[in-house]
Amino acid sequence: MISENIGVISRRKMIAVVLALLVGVLAITLFGGLTGPLADFLNAGLEVAVFVILAMLAYLGTENPRVRPFAVIWLLGLLSGVAMFSMGFGVISITGLEMADDLPADLDLVSILEIFLLCISAPVVSLIGFSRTFRGFVASYLPIDPDNFVHTIALVTVLALILIPPIPLAVTGIPPLLSEPVQEALAGEDLTSVSLDAFSLLWTVFGSFLLVGLYVRRDFGEACERLGFVWPSARQVAGAVVLAVILVGAFTLLDTGITVLWKSLGWPVTDSEAVEFLFASALTPLGIVVASISAGFGEELAVRGVLQPRFGIILSSLLFASLHAWQYAWDGLISVFIAGLVFACVRRYSNTTTSAVTHTLYDAILFWMIMVGL
Repeated sequence: MISENIGVISRRKMIAVVLALLVGVLAITLFGGLTGPLADFLNAGLEVAVFVILAMLAYLGTENPRVRPFAVIWLLGLLSGVAMFSMGFGVISITGLEMADDLPADLDLVSILEIFLLCISAPVVSLIGFSRTFRGFVASYLPIDPDNFVHTIALVTVLALILIPPIPLAVTGIPPLLSEPVQEALAGEDLTSVSLDAFSLLWTVFGSFLLVGLYVRRDFGEACERLGFVWPSARQVAGAVVLAVILVGAFTLLDTGITVLWKSLGWPVTDSEAVEFLFASALTPLGIVVASISAGFGEELAVRGVLQPRFGIILSSLLFASLHAWQYAWDGLISVFIAGLVFACVRRYSNTTTSAVTHTLYDAILFWMIMVGL
């Protein structure tokens, strides 16, 4: 329930303001021809903006059923975009960035067709979230309201984001970002920067508050409580530090064990050198600090803060792992999933801020180990 101190701004007016702002961001970014830091800032917000626009339309749809078709249309467009992005990544990992006039005889057309069909099918499968029967089944295990339009839209989105990103990996066995064509294309490129990581974090924090209905369903204090974004105790911070160190050692052993098992079964493993290449441009002292904070707080706020209270530990951890499927093979995704379970438990029994501190320190130690050659 919205507190009275929100003032005279109605929910609909607040939604209209946010929608106008974000649509403006999209328009300027896509068609404004901007360059420099402002362009970097707006580009960093594209991914967040499309999801927040979806959330605003869903919130507005609860107020006015006539808006619901627009929310569904935006959702379908968003899922189609994610599917095409994943499809493009997968095809590029097979063909390279430039296709010759005459296709090579050994081109893996079967894999390309599989990626195409699966990327079309996955969003369709996720639409099961529109079934009232299915939502009722899910609601028997998770704290969602099967008759809540916002929860319906969120459920379809979560299912799609779990299913779509791993498709190229499932077909080719190689994460697209670690494939030879993509690695060659990215050689010499500045893949990340301190400013982009900082901008990404700002947008993620901004978007997370809006996704849980800041000044639409909740005031600032209620939004912080819903996200679990609270001031941690000294004991919780100390526990986060200790746990991060323990996790580094534990996952070093776990990753080694999984790698040995994978190789014994003849399955492809994540190319650690290729992964390090992706992060090479961030491996400076300042870059490590900013990248770790951006990933730790950004991912925890979005996944553990926004999603976990509604979709539970398992689904939120599956989505967390799925979003890493473009850069890790299945052995790596198992580690990411287990790490997600650990962070989810920290969030469950303390708060999102503590899980974010744990995640940040864990990433920082790993980045530092890469930088010094460990």
